[in-house]
Amino acid sequence: MTKNLTVKLINRIKNRFKNFIKRNIMLLVPTLIYDSIEKIPINELKKINVNTLLIDLDNTLVPWHKNEIPAKIINYLQNLKKEGFKICIVSNALPFRVKKISKELNIPYIALAIKPSTKPLRKAIKLLNSNIENTAIIGDQLFTDVLAGNRLGIKTIFVKPLAKFELITSKFIRLIEKRIISYLIKKNYIKKEKKQGV
Repeated sequence: MTKNLTVKLINRIKNRFKNFIKRNIMLLVPTLIYDSIEKIPINELKKINVNTLLIDLDNTLVPWHKNEIPAKIINYLQNLKKEGFKICIVSNALPFRVKKISKELNIPYIALAIKPSTKPLRKAIKLLNSNIENTAIIGDQLFTDVLAGNRLGIKTIFVKPLAKFELITSKFIRLIEKRIISYLIKKNYIKKEKKQGV
């Protein structure tokens, strides 16, 4: 009896999740997809009228729970600054980690962002004295970064995570994201030109 109830409960959760995805699928469609942040051509950002970037921390700028920023990412951020881009780190991580990396990069930050909430994104845009039309968010998760950006109406850029080691819950979410990306490509929600370097 207990086993049957468990199976029914799992099936009910699966069905509800599938229905949620179908109703909100467009909120999970990124504007662009790249292997990693430093592979996003600066000219491509300019083409889509972006001059402001809200960037996730873990697995986008640094490997999960690490503080060492890869040299290629530091160089890329420096090039963005030279080109006049405004940048802010927007992370769900604790302030002490975000602050340390923010200080090293000389970039403002917002911690404990609780993405997919749009409030911290609005706060970051205001902090940078920018606007929604010229802003993009870059991150490695559909259900936080991309969802938050699309809810706000800014451009969204999805990148592969820097590290494979993550929490078990995150690994489960990755499996779901992989299936969603495949579905989006199959249904032409994501066109080939959007799927750069993946």
